[in-house]
Amino acid sequence: MKHAVRLSSSGSLAVLVAFFLLALTENAAPFAQQAGGSFDVSKPVDVGMVALIAAPENYEGKSVRTHGFLCIELEGDALYLHEEDYRHGLTKNSFALRLAKSQRQRFKSLSLKYVLIEGTVYANGLERTDRWSGAIGNITRLEVWPIQRGHVPHQ
Repeated sequence: MKHAVRLSSSGSLAVLVAFFLLALTENAAPFAQQAGGSFDVSKPVDVGMVALIAAPENYEGKSVRTHGFLCIELEGDALYLHEEDYRHGLTKNSFALRLAKSQRQRFKSLSLKYVLIEGTVYANGLERTDRWSGAIGNITRLEVWPIQRGHVPHQ
């Protein structure tokens, strides 16, 4: 019976180590691109909102592509992780958007929809307050991200 407990513990340890290595691999990508010289400034890095919210400093000054729930309003333009975060005022699960007046007008019709966005991350700007987790500016792409209900991806 002791042997079974050891296997279970070592199995748990193996799973924990695997998750740790996976996290290191994902977090190392921005650093590898920065140090390795293979980072193409014109090509945005695909990154999820969870990674951006958790460690925005890893993407400081980088061009990124991500998805989220867009809100353009007087109280503050922002990209939220989920619609529920917007509805419940969970602004730490969002990034402020640095939009020019012309962009605000052009993108207003996309407000309160899920979108794909490409722009530059500002982790330590004025927006890094108790309100937002950072900002996205120099926006080069912003479009509706269609939700296909009932579609199971990767089948």
